Amino acid sequence: MPSESVKTSTHRVLIYLADDHNIVAEGLAALLNGLEGVEKVQLFKNGQELYNQCREKMPDIVFLDLEMPVWDGRKTLIELKRDFSSVSCFILSMLNEKYLIEDCIAKGASGFLNKDCSLQELAEAINLPKGEIYYSKEVLKVLSGIKASSGFALAEPLSEREKEILQLLCEGLAPKEIGEKLFLSPRTVETHKTNIMQKFNVNTVGKLISIAIKNKLVIV
Repeated sequence: MPSESVKTSTHRVLIYLADDHNIVAEGLAALLNGLEGVEKVQLFKNGQELYNQCREKMPDIVFLDLEMPVWDGRKTLIELKRDFSSVSCFILSMLNEKYLIEDCIAKGASGFLNKDCSLQELAEAINLPKGEIYYSKEVLKVLSGIKASSGFALAEPLSEREKEILQLLCEGLAPKEIGEKLFLSPRTVETHKTNIMQKFNVNTVGKLISIAIKNKLVIV
């Protein structure tokens, strides 16, 4: 992200940022801390850590990567908006599928930014009036149809149990929660999840959810 002169508000905000890539997270924190009006940026390695800290002290703004261990960005967004509805949550991700963007906004996100966004765009998101939605320029291109999405083909059909687990993953449930709901052991759920990801030819749950939503394989 290029260094730019950015106009910000006088209100100083506390920002929580969840991203499991240390170098990326620290770079983003340095940029955000350099903005006038930012009081502090606190980093977390996953969404659950960030959520737990919200119980101790509420931030003004949250930035979430979509692909994280334990709780990914989508799961964290769902939990935050359920329990702390007033906090502004922005998705900051390299994933920019149209259906995933629309789904995150429907789940309560205040905006969606690509990780290639500029410092100016980060500042605009931070200063966004309550109730408005912010999209970075690259995300707007996706929503307008300028960027075409890649094709998709399922390697093998999903079993009925796999369809159930995929649906619950897309609803933001963790494997342990899925196990409790379906009366399965966590290990069994993890095995099904691994098989589903192999059939989708993906290596992260974030990509799995993105493809499932985009191709309307689940009801969200």
